[in-house]
Amino acid sequence: MSDVKRPWITGSRRARLAAVGAAAMLVGGFALSPVAFGDAAPGKYPAAEIHRPSPMPDRIILIPTTNPATSQRVSWRAEATPEWAQAEILEAPAALGQVVPAAGAVSVVKANSTKSVNTSLGYASTYHAVEFVGLKPGTRYTYRVGDGTNWSPWTDFTTASADAQPFSFIYYGDAQNYLDSALPRVFRQAFADRPQAKMIVNAGDLIDSANSEEQWGQWYQAGGFIDGQINNISIPGNHEYSGGALSSFWAPQFPYPDNGPAGWPAELAKTAYTLDYQGVRFIGLNTNVQGIPDIMAAQTAWLEGLLKNNPNKWTVVTFHHPVYSTAEGRNNPVVRAQWGPLFEKYGVDLVLQGHDHTYGRGSVASSRRSLSVHDSTVYAVSVSGGKMYDVDGSVWTDNDADIMSEAEDKQLYQLVDVTADSIRYEARYANGQRHDGVIIRKNAAGERTVNELRTRENTTGEQVTVNKTIVEAKGKVKVSAFGYDPGEEVTVYLRNTRSGAPVFIGYRKADELGRLTYSFALPPSAKKNSTHVVFLDSENQQITSPVITVTK
Repeated sequence: MSDVKRPWITGSRRARLAAVGAAAMLVGGFALSPVAFGDAAPGKYPAAEIHRPSPMPDRIILIPTTNPATSQRVSWRAEATPEWAQAEILEAPAALGQVVPAAGAVSVVKANSTKSVNTSLGYASTYHAVEFVGLKPGTRYTYRVGDGTNWSPWTDFTTASADAQPFSFIYYGDAQNYLDSALPRVFRQAFADRPQAKMIVNAGDLIDSANSEEQWGQWYQAGGFIDGQINNISIPGNHEYSGGALSSFWAPQFPYPDNGPAGWPAELAKTAYTLDYQGVRFIGLNTNVQGIPDIMAAQTAWLEGLLKNNPNKWTVVTFHHPVYSTAEGRNNPVVRAQWGPLFEKYGVDLVLQGHDHTYGRGSVASSRRSLSVHDSTVYAVSVSGGKMYDVDGSVWTDNDADIMSEAEDKQLYQLVDVTADSIRYEARYANGQRHDGVIIRKNAAGERTVNELRTRENTTGEQVTVNKTIVEAKGKVKVSAFGYDPGEEVTVYLRNTRSGAPVFIGYRKADELGRLTYSFALPPSAKKNSTHVVFLDSENQQITSPVITVTK
């Protein structure tokens, strides 16, 4: 073997490495010398062979319909002609294999579309799509796809409930780069944390080169079997375009609902769409047209119609270019001007974005209610792949928004848990460690609080507000605070700033949004010229007010 000099290895370390290389390695009871592996390094296996299609189905992915309780789409790739491409489906049995389904239990459904894409590797990839209809709400099904002879494994999915029910979904920012090395562990860890997730949301730039067969193959390999059992909501980023044209892979792979803005089929078909799922309205938008005024205006009008006439309690919007960018030198004023006011006006809960290869999350500054609580839309920008930029929060702060959390040089995934009364959002690193998160609570009147996940720093200190800081003896004070669990019991004290002696005032319970208000008269111990703070003590918080001075 050649001795390649590495200047970053010290002389002593080089000597130790040489000694290790010269010594035989004992592996499984056999002594192996490095020369036993041959002098020439293995050649790189060609991408054309790795990703070459065959009659065996691959790249299987669930695509939601506008009626996810009673129908389901699935697309896949395989060398099969339209007359043979098909799927089989049945209600999920307790066993298969030697256990043959009862007669009539399996339905055969022919593919409703087949399209071949000429790839960058010198061959065509043929995609098929099928739609299962007439399904039962909230029911687990087993399906497989193929040509009648060559089949995928049986895979399960569960239809949506007919009404609002709790569920979880996963959100990713840009995958784009290092698809075959750094990305897979993110997808796998996210699935390990939420194996029962019903949806995956991708905020664009799934790959780096729009028409790269190799990269699309790597993206599917990173997700593996997960894509075949969890519905996928993806919107295109700028890297899904080449020369102004949408990737030729997009429509065959992702047969999304064709219910976007009317009149713009070429530009927005299957890239701007909407669906309702168990109490959540999902809206996917295309920010790649922000420089085309008439198309952008049509999309904005369509968006407002969906927000204005929304029967769901929760609303999640996803697109690629952020309202508030987190990377240096980036800004999207058209997106911010046209969509930002609509998100606030109609109470959108989550806006999930990508593009900036950094992490940022926050809300408009005017909605801040305490150190850790806002009451408006949550904007998030994230990245799942290995390409990183530096964080710059100036676009947030220059446009009256709080950037509550940020990160750079981190791969992240986001877990979102929806219930009747709350949405819990949490961002985690590729190694499973938590970065940040919020709990969004909303009551029947549409009032909302956005509470940071608790830390020691945001559950102590001066966070109680008072209606006045100069009060007459025996005068009344009104205190307000946020960040509690619904119904959490709080003990109210008045504490003298000089002696530190607390005086019990009373008990109060937080409301359904974790808010607390309490009015009380100063006790006789609060004498003229004394100073006090209100102290609120509960299981989760110990917080105080500004100093109150007692006058005559």
